[in-house]
Amino acid sequence: MNLLSIHDGHTATVCFMRNGQIISLVSEERFTNKKNQSGFPSLSLEWIFSENNITMAEMDAIVIPHLVQPIDYSQTFLDHYSFRHLLANYVGYILPPRVMGAAYWIKPYLAFFRGQRNKVINSYCSTYNISRNTVYQLEHHDAHRYAAIYGSGFTEIGKPILAFTLDGSGDGISSTVARWDSGSGQKLLSRQSSYHSLGDLYSFVTKLLGMRPGEHEYKVMGMAPYVDHSYSDKAYKILKRYIALNDIGEIVNASYFGKTQLERLRTDFKGERFDNIASAAQRHFEDVVVGWVKYWINKTGIHSVVLGGGCFMNSKANMLVAELPELKNSFFLPSCGDESTALGGVYHAAARMGELRPERLRDIYKGPSYGPTDIENALKKYIGHITFRRLEDMDKELAKLLVEDNIIGRFEGRSEWGARALGNRSILCRADKSENVFRLNKAIKMRDFWMPFASSILEEDIDRYLYAISSCTGSYMTLTYRTKPLARSHLIAGLHQYDHTCRAQIVSEDTSPSFFKLLREFKKLTGIGGLLNTSFNLHGSPIVGTPESAIKTLVTSDMDYLVMSNYLIQRKHSH
Repeated sequence: MNLLSIHDGHTATVCFMRNGQIISLVSEERFTNKKNQSGFPSLSLEWIFSENNITMAEMDAIVIPHLVQPIDYSQTFLDHYSFRHLLANYVGYILPPRVMGAAYWIKPYLAFFRGQRNKVINSYCSTYNISRNTVYQLEHHDAHRYAAIYGSGFTEIGKPILAFTLDGSGDGISSTVARWDSGSGQKLLSRQSSYHSLGDLYSFVTKLLGMRPGEHEYKVMGMAPYVDHSYSDKAYKILKRYIALNDIGEIVNASYFGKTQLERLRTDFKGERFDNIASAAQRHFEDVVVGWVKYWINKTGIHSVVLGGGCFMNSKANMLVAELPELKNSFFLPSCGDESTALGGVYHAAARMGELRPERLRDIYKGPSYGPTDIENALKKYIGHITFRRLEDMDKELAKLLVEDNIIGRFEGRSEWGARALGNRSILCRADKSENVFRLNKAIKMRDFWMPFASSILEEDIDRYLYAISSCTGSYMTLTYRTKPLARSHLIAGLHQYDHTCRAQIVSEDTSPSFFKLLREFKKLTGIGGLLNTSFNLHGSPIVGTPESAIKTLVTSDMDYLVMSNYLIQRKHSH
């Protein structure tokens, strides 16, 4: 059975499943080199068909998530959000608060936009020779939920699961809670409209602070720990008046009419320090999310949870959720923004068409790999700008170069899907030298000075460096960990500079065999079981997708080396 899912919104993505196995999963930005590329992912489809020697006509089902046309946040965030919130405030003014739930908000929203969506899908079918009979649409939060439930593998446990989805907005919805049972399937327990969006509020704070909403929320999260709560109490109390958790476990807009949220924020925070606002926003977000999850665990008595939707890219909040003593099992979907709706689409199709046990998300190295011919052709284009040589044992040589404190780009094997680099499209260096944070930022990343880097840590060394979280093991940089004293020596450059938490990739031989081997070689030489790992890209660009873009990044930065397959590449220095 061949199943395809096509997400055409922010960070357009395609997923292909064959006989219950996820074969290919890739975002369009990796081919266009435009970060968060939206629109129909034609290049991703072209690669999938070529790589798997299959055609569109051989697909048994094609899923397109979203009942209405998804927003391209990179271009139209303010226009769409202003319209949506003005309308929501108007509806909120004429209807009582309890009525402002999903049913009253979704129906007019969908009725207005679904006609446009159908026209777009029909145009896709015409342009790309897709049989309309094989295509069906899937609601946005259903897609998030299916990705988290089936991606987790918890369906094999045989016990009930609680599934949480939370984002800015999708198909008029911002949050859902559902129960999944192996016998009876899903039951929706709670659903809130976009009017009650906690994610939107966080994005408006991002905009207020002069950063790009829909993309730079992680910068607000990174800034937050620098401020003691006593300094941000005033701002925190103000935000509690915007969004709150009510007594029946709903995240609700606490004020139902007046100015749009962005206008109110500008008024309410006039004269407030930027870092106090960031601290308050993160603290408020954490309190609402943790309280929300805790409420439904206690109400249902279910202690296994899965979580998806863009708000769960907040790794600090994820840590607090995972640490809840009420939890036995937790799974935070990797790269759980809108790109994950493509993954949810194939899982939904599998369940709908009788695939009883589709494969859980064992690893996310599901993108393109490049052979010697591709790499050699790319090298030829940069003759005169680079030198290179072939090595037989690349991992040993690379470990030695890392010991010598070089900054190295690693382009190896199949690319990772999603926003996190997990060793195959990563920039690596020693994490035991704090000055490497400055070196990386000056040489390549140009990140804001307060932003931390991440660490890749051998699975065998978790207990040396991290306080383990019993409900889950994070292998995809989806949550942070509190760290032990040794981490502040061995991994200091890969920790948050202020609170020393670590957004960790846990590297095992099972999920990342080639990267595991490199870390083992480095540990043999140094006794250190981890490296600083950041995504292989220049600031503002997506993770590199092709050999040519990798070489271009080397040439236009101060990276010391690039490794591709058995080629060790250096930039020529001008004299």
